[in-house]
Amino acid sequence: MLISIIVPLYNYEKFIRYCIKSILNQTYKNFELIIVDDCSKDNSYKRAKNFEKKDNRVKVIKLDKNYGYSKAKNEGIIRSKGRYIVTLDADDMMTKDSLEIRIGSIKKNVSFIYADAIMVKNDITLKNCYKLNPYKIKKQRTSIAIYDNSQGLSNIHAQTIMIHRDVFKTYGLFDENLRSRSDREMWWRLFGKDGLKNPQVPSHYINKPVAYYRYHRNSMWRKRKRNKALDNMVIKKSEKAYKMRKKYGITKENTRFLEK
Repeated sequence: MLISIIVPLYNYEKFIRYCIKSILNQTYKNFELIIVDDCSKDNSYKRAKNFEKKDNRVKVIKLDKNYGYSKAKNEGIIRSKGRYIVTLDADDMMTKDSLEIRIGSIKKNVSFIYADAIMVKNDITLKNCYKLNPYKIKKQRTSIAIYDNSQGLSNIHAQTIMIHRDVFKTYGLFDENLRSRSDREMWWRLFGKDGLKNPQVPSHYINKPVAYYRYHRNSMWRKRKRNKALDNMVIKKSEKAYKMRKKYGITKENTRFLEK
């Protein structure tokens, strides 16, 4: 079963090689990797292209201008061919068995899978990530901690999801007007804001880490934490987008659809 992995990329030349290597090191080999460079100003695109030359599973796309995270992700999804779609930020990484764990957890009629992620320090290498014992980390509660999604859909970590492509055909793609929290708006759209599971989008939670989430100063999550006004504004925009779709439904006018 082909899995499509989408990596939106913008000014992450420092991290992109670790991200790509973590994907190419997967124990599950039947995947395509689509990297969408959102008109980076550094050498991100060049570094990604070097991997494209060495592995035919890698495809790198460069947008004509900087559109934002959501559009970059959508462009990759539109070009994908896999039955299931995985997204990963360019500064984050996968565990070696990430795809194998997720594909092995698919149950009948399940179209949305999510799991845990390990928060790692800014300067950690992929090699050192592999040495981490997630269960020991969770027990000791060190500064490198598990992102535990077990409390419900409202806590879904975007780096751990795997979605059947039919979900995007029905509910549309990510909101391209949202440069942050478009993932959260999507989860609300699929499952409802109260976090209860929507029987139309059956989901499955895996109590295992499948990704390494890099904690650094330039991450959007850190920026929102430092700037409460920014965080509140982003939340309000997400809520407005969600309420609009709830009122008028999912249409081609308010979100793009995955091409059939």
